[in-house]
Amino acid sequence: MVGVSAGPLAPVGAPAAGPARRPRLRTFASGVLRQTLLDPVREGRLRDQGWPEGLRAVVLAGYVVFAAGGLLVVLSGPLRRSAALSTAGGSGLGLPTAAAWPLVVMLSFVTALLLLAAVRGPWWLAVLGTLFALVQMGVWSLRSPSSSGGWGTPLLGAAAMLAVVVLVPVRRRRRSTWWEFPLLWALVGGALAAGAVGMRHGRTFGFDFVPVTLQLTAATLGFLALPAATIAGAAVAEITVRATVAATRGAQQLTRARAAFAVLGVLVGLRLLQLGHQLAGRDPVSQGWNLLLPALLVVAGTGVAGGLLLATARRRGAVPVVGDLGDELGAIGFPVAVALIAVNLPVQLLAAAVPVLAALGPGGVEDQTWVNDLPLLVEVLVDPVRALVGVGLLVLAVRAARAGRAGRALVLGSVGVVLVALARSLVLGDRVAGTTDPDALNLVATVVVLAAVVVTSVRRRLTPVRALGFAGVLTLSALVAHRTLLADPLGVLLGFSGAALLLVGLTWDLLTGAGWGNGSSARFPRPTRVLLVLTNSLLTMTVLAYAALVRDGSTTVYLDPYAELGDLVLGTGLLGAAVVAVLDAAWRGRPAV
Repeated sequence: MVGVSAGPLAPVGAPAAGPARRPRLRTFASGVLRQTLLDPVREGRLRDQGWPEGLRAVVLAGYVVFAAGGLLVVLSGPLRRSAALSTAGGSGLGLPTAAAWPLVVMLSFVTALLLLAAVRGPWWLAVLGTLFALVQMGVWSLRSPSSSGGWGTPLLGAAAMLAVVVLVPVRRRRRSTWWEFPLLWALVGGALAAGAVGMRHGRTFGFDFVPVTLQLTAATLGFLALPAATIAGAAVAEITVRATVAATRGAQQLTRARAAFAVLGVLVGLRLLQLGHQLAGRDPVSQGWNLLLPALLVVAGTGVAGGLLLATARRRGAVPVVGDLGDELGAIGFPVAVALIAVNLPVQLLAAAVPVLAALGPGGVEDQTWVNDLPLLVEVLVDPVRALVGVGLLVLAVRAARAGRAGRALVLGSVGVVLVALARSLVLGDRVAGTTDPDALNLVATVVVLAAVVVTSVRRRLTPVRALGFAGVLTLSALVAHRTLLADPLGVLLGFSGAALLLVGLTWDLLTGAGWGNGSSARFPRPTRVLLVLTNSLLTMTVLAYAALVRDGSTTVYLDPYAELGDLVLGTGLLGAAVVAVLDAAWRGRPAV
């Protein structure tokens, strides 16, 4: 529970006259379900408003392809056990042969989506989208006749590429029609399918080029999928906050003012039992002060920064609403993820490309030992990048607070504090060896809340409003302690939890985080936005499906660490903002939702 109410807690559903009738638990449960899942989907999904002819069918087809990709992820274990694994030519990729064609279809659909967005988008998007499509079509179809069984495949691919080059500038000057996407998909899919069929000729010589080409494609697309994977990691935290807010709003109508103290007492007891069980099962070596000290720094920093930001926002009469913090995270999540990845991405590409170029030189790599130090440069830049982005977010948080946007300021500040804390080695070096652990953060935050309960009780300032506020924070901390329960059952089914977290997060973001696609501007009209939203989700799902089927992160860009980073940075920042907002509201005796 998170919110409180300053007035009498009247039950909902009471008749106009006569005694009030307490709502049933079924009403409470339906309200929680509606506010946690149904309302966010209704508000954040793509809405058919002003769409041109044919776009609705494209969106529906995109949802079907997305679901098919999720099905590939879910069935990846059975497919690997039952289908033959392609290891021809000693590649050792271990891709189920039955899944190769579905991946090709998904790749062609994503490429056609981006190409259609390029047709209707600004000129630079048209150039990038066309180049992207031409590269994919060329990689698959433009092969020597000896490796593709004749001239048919390269000629068909070249003809399809030429048609794309002609079609994009021609259609930019004309109105959108329903047959544009089918035509683009036919051109892209025809080139990829022809290439896949031609590659079967290599099996005669013991080489299967389809899995190898899929590996190359997934490794390339994986870099583009990193921001979406990072945001997907924070989905569980967002669902946790929404569920807590929804439960609080329902509990306010079931709980009388005098019962608020009993609710708080029960939650304090349950949380203490939970903490006792957690502390009893911890490893004193790996989960000792090396985790508690960083957690203390983060909690203290979040509390101080949040208090100052809220004090600044109150000068403009603004207070945060906990129920809206998830929307605020959705507004800043993608830019933050892009900022964290875009700075290091050129260095990563440089570290991968330079050794190849150096090997072509006269002396090879042996005479240029500095080349071997390039991968270390990527690791060295991680903490400076995090510190730079974190400080930038804190500056933006101050600006948002001065503008009276309390919720936005609180989320920006909390995420900024987490990033700066992750980069603490720039100042402290190796003196603090522990990492920032979400469970340790939750434990420290719970202790702070329990201390606040004791202080207000001793000072006789524990009103029903404050009691419900403290109960809300304890409920949130209890749910955070088991936040992975949403993905754990699916992780057991899949055999690894990383893909489960990504699958849940990608689905949640597609259904609730597509608000940008419902807007419109002169540079980015609504149809282009809708297509880009679909492209982003489907591209990430394609890479995830490939990784789940191969089960080898060394053959592609591994998305799991980025999802975990999103859970740590964005998810922890959201939870920290929610706790600060509720504690501030409870301390001042006002509602928080």
